[in-house]
Amino acid sequence: MNKSSMMILNINGMLLQVFYWFGSCSYMAFMVTTLIDYGWQAASAAAAITAMAVIAMLVLPVYGFISDKYLSEKKLSVLLLALTAVFFALLPLSLDSGNIFLILLNMTGITVTGMQINGLLDAWIVGLKQEFKSINYGLIRGCGSFAYALSAQIMGTVTVVFGHDARIWIGGGFLALTAIAALSFRSARRISNPPGINKTDAEEKPVNQLTGKEAMKIIFSSKQYNLLLTVSFFLFLSNAAITTLIQLMTRDFGGTTAQIGTATAVMAASEVPFMFMMAFFIKKAGYKKLLIVCSLAYTVRMFITAFVSTVNGLIYIQLLQGLSYAVLLPVSMSYLSLIVDERVRSTAVTTYTAITASLTGILGNLITSAFLTAGFSAQSSLIFFAISTLAGFILVLYGCARKIWDITA
Repeated sequence: MNKSSMMILNINGMLLQVFYWFGSCSYMAFMVTTLIDYGWQAASAAAAITAMAVIAMLVLPVYGFISDKYLSEKKLSVLLLALTAVFFALLPLSLDSGNIFLILLNMTGITVTGMQINGLLDAWIVGLKQEFKSINYGLIRGCGSFAYALSAQIMGTVTVVFGHDARIWIGGGFLALTAIAALSFRSARRISNPPGINKTDAEEKPVNQLTGKEAMKIIFSSKQYNLLLTVSFFLFLSNAAITTLIQLMTRDFGGTTAQIGTATAVMAASEVPFMFMMAFFIKKAGYKKLLIVCSLAYTVRMFITAFVSTVNGLIYIQLLQGLSYAVLLPVSMSYLSLIVDERVRSTAVTTYTAITASLTGILGNLITSAFLTAGFSAQSSLIFFAISTLAGFILVLYGCARKIWDITA
């Protein structure tokens, strides 16, 4: 593929991420507040969101397997996005009805369609990267982070001026645009297995003959995959916790709601330049060095946050989101494109996402709630998550010492 065609492919991917994250932010970043404004108790709203996260975690690997065996990532994504737009259109009606069953049913519909797209898009781009090494995952995904931050600001204003219904309908419109953009995005092909894959008894079977058990056996037979999954679990565990605890710590330090927004904006904005430059950094530094850098940045960030004493200090330290999350995510996806068996790549990537995003989010919130209920302050609760990131950093160094990160290991 020539440079012009590759540029068009990257631009199509960027548009896909921009439309998706702009639209999904209108739901994910505001749904707790929406439910509370419609008369729900805060605890009930949080419980509903947690239940949806559990559903998302269980469904995502299933979609990955379906994509590997029956439908391409492109076809499945377009189908789910079209359904999501419908569920978004119905959400204001179910909210206005006040019927809890209808609201939960509508939220479940959005969860099993639109909230699965992130993992499928990652699997799609990983597949394209297996075919074209010049695909820039960091640039593509960085546009999604930028769109999410922009949407959070715009949709907040839309909600204040026009109400929740307007925000939800706009979000649904952007998800419909995502489906249209997906139609023009190239499908990822399966050509041959990448080097370094550990062989299993099912190695010679074509994808349409693999059972779910055999697919999982192929995936988890890779030492590199298992180590990356474990490292990412310990590091990503802090993500959900820090989002909640920063809000509480800001208030504890005498800060305002505006400063909470500033801290969140700093986190999101710091991701963009690092993701945009990640293809360059991967080429120059390699995967092992970048994994060391991001896991160390995670550890430093969490320990400093656990001992910072001012709102401004709390805000400034969140700049390390760029060196931690914004490095780990594109490095992980680029690395997965090298180590996963092409026949089961969607299952591998969606399983990775389900564990490192959905499961860690659920556990992070549960652990945070347990510490707060036991009487710990928001800041002292961070010590647990700082230790978790330290464990991830140690595992990265272990992988380097044992040469597990090497593609041919």
